[in-house]
Amino acid sequence: MIHLIHGKDDYQVHKAAETIRLTLAASDDMLSSNTTVLDGRELTPAELLAHATSVPFLAEHRLVIVEGLLRALGEAKKGRRSKKADADDPLEPWRKAAAQLGDAATMPETTTLLFIEGDLKQSNPAFTIFAPIARTLDCSPLQKGEVAGWIKDVAKEKKLKLAMGVAERMAELVGGDRWTLDRELEKLAAFANGETISEATMAQLVTAAQETKMWDLTDAVVAGSERKAIASMQRLLADGEPPQVLLIMIARQFRQLALVKDLREQKAPREELQRASGVPGFKVGAVSALADRYTWPRLRRAYQRILDADLSVKRGLQDDESSLQLLVHELCAGTPGAASARPSYAR
Repeated sequence: MIHLIHGKDDYQVHKAAETIRLTLAASDDMLSSNTTVLDGRELTPAELLAHATSVPFLAEHRLVIVEGLLRALGEAKKGRRSKKADADDPLEPWRKAAAQLGDAATMPETTTLLFIEGDLKQSNPAFTIFAPIARTLDCSPLQKGEVAGWIKDVAKEKKLKLAMGVAERMAELVGGDRWTLDRELEKLAAFANGETISEATMAQLVTAAQETKMWDLTDAVVAGSERKAIASMQRLLADGEPPQVLLIMIARQFRQLALVKDLREQKAPREELQRASGVPGFKVGAVSALADRYTWPRLRRAYQRILDADLSVKRGLQDDESSLQLLVHELCAGTPGAASARPSYAR
């Protein structure tokens, strides 16, 4: 059997592949010693055929997992700037290999061949080669209206009882990222210990997780780590956090920096520093270290950039997401920027 699993939702890709493995392992104690994982970026047609057509050793099944082959082949094909004769087509050997894999006389019934891909367009030339001989599964992200239902289904699998409205509220707080949702449901199940989770309990536990994700963004911004800040910002936006909320959290972080810096200059004790600034106890040391790195002029420039970003949205000069992206860039770079000269970032 040949499977092709691909899509933007790597959680579903992972789960689908794991389901296939567990199904085979349920009737075969020797599957682990008859499982081969191949890096598609370095694989040749001959190597693929050799692994896929081998019979299992002292076992009922053989599992061959190929990761990233179709994406690599598609990029290699796309990189060819000029048209070549068919004999020079880099995909031609793979067409021949696929034809052999699709032939029952070549492919043993004992072999399960699993192609695992990420986001893969159906226009990818390698997809048209392997899709016809495989069972394909396109793993798409959850749509907004599907999140609560998915939460209920997974909670049932984990034997987690949710009170009415909890799944819907959790969908609002967390968004549609299945990895995050699964982790939060695991945490709720461990906390519940068989009891029903109320909306208040869920909100308390899950909000802590959302705050941690916010800290990933704000900590990266004040530390000047632009790549990490942009990645965190994009994750939060994808989870449905409004850009204006992220702007407020960034402003809050710089306000805390200013308060901590002022209190440290006054030699205030740690307890007073924590109480007045609102910084959690476990973050006081890290925020203090960052505050020492900032001069007062630099903090004032940061505040001015935040104000400019807010005004550019309110005056209709930019949409809120573009303004936020530019603000993160400017704050991480530490360079002043005038609102009137702000370029428009594409979404």
